[in-house]
Amino acid sequence: MVQFILGAVFGGFVGVFAAAICSAASRADEQSEKFIEKNKRR
Repeated sequence: MVQFILGAVFGGFVGVFAAAICSAASRADEQSEKFIEKNKRR
């Protein structure tokens, strides 16, 4: 039973961490695209 609880907590932590990394990558991609578009016009 303890292993199940620890596995669920660890799995939840890894899931939240993965979601945060994906969110940060998405925001960085948007910023990168804006930067490229801004500098193309020059």
